[in-house]
Order: sequence, then C-alpha cells, then structure tokens
Amino acid sequence: MAKILIADDDDDMVEICSRLLSRKGHELLVARNAEAAVRTATTEHPDLILMDMRMPAADAGKVSDRAGLDATTRLKADPSTANIPVIALTGHTMHKWKEAVLAAGCAELLDKPIVDFSILLGAIDRNMKRKGAE
Repeated sequence: MAKILIADDDDDMVEICSRLLSRKGHELLVARNAEAAVRTATTEHPDLILMDMRMPAADAGKVSDRAGLDATTRLKADPSTANIPVIALTGHTMHKWKEAVLAAGCAELLDKPIVDFSILLGAIDRNMKRKGAE
C-alpha cells in the first residue's frame, strides 16, 4: 500500500483520515502546518500527499488561506518531491481558487468537509495508478 502524508491542522480530519486509510493498509505521516508538510515530504518521500489549503504556515503560526498552496508550489519546484501527487483539500470552492490549486501542481481538488469518503479513496486510487504504484 501507499505511504500517505496528511497535511492538515484540523484534528477531526486527521483522525478520520488516519483511521480510514490505516484500515486500507496505508502507512500514514501527519504534518500540522505547511512548513512541516514540506519538511516531511522532503525527508520521507511519501507516495501521495493530502494537502489542506488553509492551515498555519509554520508552528504556532496564524492560519493562512494560502499556506497549503504555497507548500505545494515549493514541493513541485523541488526535483526530489515534484513527482509526488498532491490532492488539495479545501472549503474554497470558487472557480478561481480551483484554477490556482491546479496551476500550483495539485492533481485534484476535493471539497471539505468530506462527506463521502469513497470520493477520497477514489482520488487516492486514481493518483496512485497514475504514479504507477498500487
């Protein structure tokens, strides 16, 4: 199964995703802010990243609407992490925001809160197949 980084500051989201994905056999990593997400992705090289777009930029930082977007841009600019698929998770559903997320290099954008987790599992499966992993 895949090594998945959950980059999210919402305790409930991390708990729910962790339970669901560990039951499916995935190895999980967790980052609670954008800086930790970049650091963890760079050192651990996960197979896939679930990236909240709105979280603190750094430890004890203020929540930023762009933190996840900026972290994704940094990861996609680094050759060692550029090929890791990033699935954006956000409550921002405006068309302009979706364009920015995809332009930053995210493979997909899923709306939060996630009500139907089969959508999340489907997105993970699609992106792992694109990457060539099972």
